[in-house]
Amino acid sequence: MGMQVSPHWIATAAVVVACGLAAAPAAHADPGDATESGNTVADLDPVADVSTVADVDTVAALGGGSGIVLGRSTKCSLTTIGYDAAGRLVGFTAGHCAEAGTPVRGEQFPDAGVLGVVRDSDAQLDYAVIEFDPSVVTPLRTVNGSTIAGFAPAPPAWSIVCQNGRTSGHACGVVWASSPVGFMEQACSSYGDSGAPVTIGDQLVGLISAPLFSDTKAYRFSCTDPGNPIHTPVIAIAFDTVRAAVDAGKGVGSGFQPI
Repeated sequence: MGMQVSPHWIATAAVVVACGLAAAPAAHADPGDATESGNTVADLDPVADVSTVADVDTVAALGGGSGIVLGRSTKCSLTTIGYDAAGRLVGFTAGHCAEAGTPVRGEQFPDAGVLGVVRDSDAQLDYAVIEFDPSVVTPLRTVNGSTIAGFAPAPPAWSIVCQNGRTSGHACGVVWASSPVGFMEQACSSYGDSGAPVTIGDQLVGLISAPLFSDTKAYRFSCTDPGNPIHTPVIAIAFDTVRAAVDAGKGVGSGFQPI
C-alpha cells in the first residue's frame, strides 16, 4: 500500500504557498480527555490586578507555547500573550481549536479554573483571539526557552525557524516555501501543537495551522521525535497577516503587542 496524501492538504499547501491565501482549518489539535467544570467567564474583568489574588496557586502563568484547554477537552498551544490597544490581556491560538465563546483553561493549571474566553475565531485564516482574565493569568514572555519580544514578516524560503508547542516542545526546521500570508516548514509538530508560535530569534513570524500530510490508520506522518527530520512539513499562518485582520476588525486584540 503506497503513501496516501489527502487532496485537502495538497490544496491547503498550494493555496497558502502558491496563491497567498489562507489555510483551511486543520485537525491538528489534541482532542484530549479533560472534563468540563462549573466555572464561567461571564464576569471577566479586563482591568483586574493580578496582585490582588490571594492564592497564587490559582494563578496561571501563560506565554507563547503554553498548553491550553479549550471547551471540554481540546488541547492546543498558545501562540503569544500581551495587551491590545484597549489594555485587555489577550492571546492567540489556531482558529480550528475553538469557536467564539469557548472557555479557556490552562493545561498545567487546573486549579485556576476558567482563565478566559475565545472572543473571535476566523476559519479562513485559522486564528482565534482569546481575552484572558488578568486576575488569574500571569503573562510570560519566555516559555521553555523560547522568547517572544516582537514581530517579523513571513520568512523567505530556506530560512530556519523554530516553534514551541505544548506537545513537541522547542524544535527548529527549514522553510520550504513562503508567501506573505503563510509558509511551509519542517520543524517537529504533532497533535496539540496547533497554534504554537513560530519564531526567528525572539521575533514571532507565524502560528502553526496544519500538517501537509494527515496521519492515516496505516501511516503516521506527524513528528514523533524532534531528532528525526523524516516527518510531514507543517503549514504556518504569518502572524503579520493575523494582526492585520484583527486590527481591521477593531475588536478584542486590535493593536496587540506582546508582553
